[in-house]
Amino acid sequence: MPLLCVAEARPGVLAVSALRYLAGVALVLPAVPDPDPLKVLRGGLAWVLSIFAVYLFNGVTDVAEDRINGSGRPIARGRLAPRTAGVVAVAAGAASLVATAGLPHAMVWIIAANLVLGFLYSGPPWPLKDSCGGTVVVLCLSGLLSYLAGAVVADSAAIGLVADPATVGLVADPATVGLVADSVTEQLVAGAVAVGPVTVQLVVFAGAATCWMVLVGVPAKDLSDIPGDAAAGRRTLGVLLGERRARRVMVAAAVGVLAAFGLAVALLRVPLTAVLAVMAVGVVAVVLAGRMTGTQAGSEAGSGTGSDAGTLAAGKRTGSAGRGVRRRPYRAFMLTQHLLHITPLLTNIWP
Repeated sequence: MPLLCVAEARPGVLAVSALRYLAGVALVLPAVPDPDPLKVLRGGLAWVLSIFAVYLFNGVTDVAEDRINGSGRPIARGRLAPRTAGVVAVAAGAASLVATAGLPHAMVWIIAANLVLGFLYSGPPWPLKDSCGGTVVVLCLSGLLSYLAGAVVADSAAIGLVADPATVGLVADPATVGLVADSVTEQLVAGAVAVGPVTVQLVVFAGAATCWMVLVGVPAKDLSDIPGDAAAGRRTLGVLLGERRARRVMVAAAVGVLAAFGLAVALLRVPLTAVLAVMAVGVVAVVLAGRMTGTQAGSEAGSGTGSDAGTLAAGKRTGSAGRGVRRRPYRAFMLTQHLLHITPLLTNIWP
């Protein structure tokens, strides 16, 4: 049963969630050369447990559409009872909060916020996953929380959350650089110390990786789930635009995210060139997979009207083979996402 729960929560998602957290740790290492390894591990356990709880609960609420889409996950196949999965999800959520004991206090709120977002995404009475906008908001917030969690556990002072009073001047001697500083210049210098190169690097990476996850990942995933989403009454991008248009949006978003990331790296001179190169390769992979999807399965999913009848008919005709073809862009996206987060681990820990 535990293995079935892990399979339902999607091992690939759990792995990339752990990598996001570790990327948050790695990107503050220039300022925090010796983080507490035990705290980092416990923080990672807390974060991954919260993601496990969220995705397992999502599987419980997605049974009908997963079966229509031909999903091979345990609940959809009848190998794992939804009630059992729900109990395990609640237990995992509670365990994720318990695991924050002894960590920076901010971690309690980060984990709690992630669990709340997970419930709002999948839970009654108005699950946010039913709309494109709701999905984007939840994924953006959860993604950013993962990097914040890693940075907080590594050392919250490095990102100005618990700054050294003598450095930043938030609770310093007024005669030095405090809130009642003798000059405006001293206050500006104090702010510059709190928001230094490490913070800029973390923010740029987190922004680019989150945009990749949301703007590219959401339409990529929608391509294989259009029939079930339409049957469930969801207004996802794939349902609203149809497969062909959703695929074009995905390709345009991938190119746009790469261009914006490259511009940020060049203008801010952050050491993320290796990450940029990985994303460039990923964009090529997503574009090629999207074109392959269009030529082999696009005609079977309709011309982009987004009608429920058309998408349901397409689902019945294509079966698991059609789903497999439509998942190719998502697989390319996921592989790129893993590599994007492995790269800062390698470059920051083993420069």
